[in-house]
Amino acid sequence: MPEKNICQSCGTPIVKEEEFGTNADGTRNFEYCNKCFQNGKFTEPDITMDQMIEKAAREMIEEEKIPSKYAYKIAQEYIPGLKRWFQKKS
Repeated sequence: MPEKNICQSCGTPIVKEEEFGTNADGTRNFEYCNKCFQNGKFTEPDITMDQMIEKAAREMIEEEKIPSKYAYKIAQEYIPGLKRWFQKKS
């Protein structure tokens, strides 16, 4: 299992092996978390980058208690550089 993994779709840190997504053959996918990628497919294939930024910011606010303005700033700066979104437009 690779070290220091971050989901390349939502930016969530992946700590435990069971948090990784799965490929179509059932093996672990070490690029995406299990919330974003299961059975070789994205769980939300039509989500836009802007929607993912909103979703990630809301999760940081609710789960990590990060103040709203910082959560949105982090998500807006980080999500566009992830593999799923890099060089894509919303």
